[in-house]
Amino acid sequence: MRIVIVAAPDPRRPVAALRHVSRWVFRSFWAVGLLVLALGIVAIAVLDGGDLALDAAIIVIGLVLLASPSFMVASVRRQQRATAGMTIEYEFDEDGVLRRYDDGESRMPWTALLRAEIFSNTLLLFQARNQYIPVPIGALSSTDRADLRDLLERHGLLPPPRAGLWTTSDPASR
Repeated sequence: MRIVIVAAPDPRRPVAALRHVSRWVFRSFWAVGLLVLALGIVAIAVLDGGDLALDAAIIVIGLVLLASPSFMVASVRRQQRATAGMTIEYEFDEDGVLRRYDDGESRMPWTALLRAEIFSNTLLLFQARNQYIPVPIGALSSTDRADLRDLLERHGLLPPPRAGLWTTSDPASR
C-alpha cells in the first residue's frame, strides 16, 4: 500500500499546528496573564499609598504574558520563511515516510516517529516531544484516509479506536 500526498505551500499550516499542539500552553499564558493584569489593576485602584512603580511592573508582566502566544506564533512564521514556497510530496508505505522536496528527498522510517495525531484535515507526525511535521490530508479520499489511519495504527503511532465507549452523542439505545 502506498499513499501519496502533495502538500502545496500554505503558510497557515505550521501556525495552525502550533496552535493545536500548544493550546494548553497558550491558554495557561492567557489565564495567568489575565490574573496578573487584574492583580496590578486592583493594586492601583484599591490600595492607596501603594508602590506605583511596582504596580506598573505587575501590569507590564501581565501584558507580556498575554502577548507571549503571539510572540511564539511570530517565531514559527519567521522559521518557516525558508520553506514557505516549497511543494513537498509525502509518500507513506510500509517502510516509513518518504519526503520529496525541490532539492532532493529524505526517508523517515516508522521507528523515527514517536506518535501521530490527526486534527482538522492535518496529520501531525511527531519526531520528538515538541518537534512535529504537519501534513495536509484534506485532499485524501475517504478510503485513502482510512488506509493511512490503518497504516499509522499498525505501526503504533495512532491509538486504536476506542470501541464500546458510551457518549452523549451515541445514537444507539441505552
